[in-house]
Amino acid sequence: MTPLSFTKREFTRPLLLAFIALIVGLCAITSQSLWMDEGSGAFKALMPNIRDWWTMTMRLGGSDTQMPVYMFLLWCWTKCGVLGEFALRCINLPWLILAVLALRKVRFWPLVCLTSPFVLYYTGELRPYAMQIAGGALAAAALGEIIEERGRQGYEGLHAAAGAGLLLAASSLTALVWASGFWLGILIIRPDWLAKKGFWLRSLPWIGGGLAVGGYYLFTLLKGFRAAGIEGGGGVLSVFFGFYEMLGLLGLGPGRNELRESPATVAPYLPILLAAFACIAGAWLCGVKSWLKTVPARCVVGVICAIVIPVLMLTVVGQLKDFRVLGRHLSPAIPALLLPIAAVFSAGGPSAKRLRVLGTLAVMFMAASSLELRFLERHARDDYRRATAIGIDALKNGKTVWWQADMNATRYYAYRMGGGQFVNAIQVFETNPPSSLLVADVVILNRPDLRYPGGNHRATLEHDSFKPVARFTGFEIWETGY
Repeated sequence: MTPLSFTKREFTRPLLLAFIALIVGLCAITSQSLWMDEGSGAFKALMPNIRDWWTMTMRLGGSDTQMPVYMFLLWCWTKCGVLGEFALRCINLPWLILAVLALRKVRFWPLVCLTSPFVLYYTGELRPYAMQIAGGALAAAALGEIIEERGRQGYEGLHAAAGAGLLLAASSLTALVWASGFWLGILIIRPDWLAKKGFWLRSLPWIGGGLAVGGYYLFTLLKGFRAAGIEGGGGVLSVFFGFYEMLGLLGLGPGRNELRESPATVAPYLPILLAAFACIAGAWLCGVKSWLKTVPARCVVGVICAIVIPVLMLTVVGQLKDFRVLGRHLSPAIPALLLPIAAVFSAGGPSAKRLRVLGTLAVMFMAASSLELRFLERHARDDYRRATAIGIDALKNGKTVWWQADMNATRYYAYRMGGGQFVNAIQVFETNPPSSLLVADVVILNRPDLRYPGGNHRATLEHDSFKPVARFTGFEIWETGY
């Protein structure tokens, strides 16, 4: 092969992979209603200028304040005239392309990445998790370079690792925990860097950026901003659900709202879930086993610390601060699951054929799960679009509405339906709610387990002569007057 042809191949392959990732990403994104968290960011992005956006962000608070870069990019995206659900979510396409290209040297990474239900689902969600997946892929690539060049005395991989860490840290407060674990892993692998002046000089600009990000998060915490809590936290069970989601099993099982109502809803799906788990986990274990044979113990310890310590930290914080740790908060770690599966396709030796069959089965299950997540109604996002329309129609008919759902997603849809006039009209949901069920005509209820923790909302509503008139994804509509 001539140098010219090699250069041409190295130029065209990334372009081809980027094009494939773009097509897959476009297919993964839907026009479903924005759910609660998505609508929160979208509503703030409607602000006409950067000053109003910042003022509204600080006024409404919440976890959006701790996702600064993504929320700013979202505001910029809407200024290009983007308002629809599909178009808004397309902001994640560059992150998917970056995630694929970051680890393209691993031969089958693009295949495994672009069939992962976890990767594709969060590509289609208007939150910074696709950004964190890309940051995790860049971090994994940098860590691989550092491990590969560990015998040298230079700083190979330093700037790539610093850039990946800063991208992660800037994406959200939870991802800052992952960036910290990532750098702890690097320093376990290369402790000699700490004693070298060259390391500190090269790191100085990155340290400055990290301090700025950390200072901003400290500011938000002192202001009292934080993610929505749940009494008792999510517990270890929610972390296990996160791993269930990351494995790619979610699409093959019951929907999120079904699981929220009762974990027992998983029972009818157990045969397919167990088969998928056996193939995916089996492929992952074989890939890890193969990797362990080629990497020194110190590097193994560094990688384990980079993954396990952030999980433990988030779990502890979840317990202490009533914070539910879910799969999306583990997004930066997705390469740790997918890379070993990709590796089994390149395995050699007498068991190579069996490993490829196992890897193929794992990818087939992930692809099936991705398709179910994308197309089945049970996996649709909470339908704030329909709920808002029902609430506005009730107001038009002179009814009193008890709105038990997020208001920011509601404001976004009110704006889409009637501009600022409708946004002002629905403020009554928040500023002047019914004093009790006795004076309400309509109850619009999202996620009863959050509004009535440990209680029976049906008995409460029926006691006050309400009857269910509609139920759709994430919502129940109750009316009285019968």
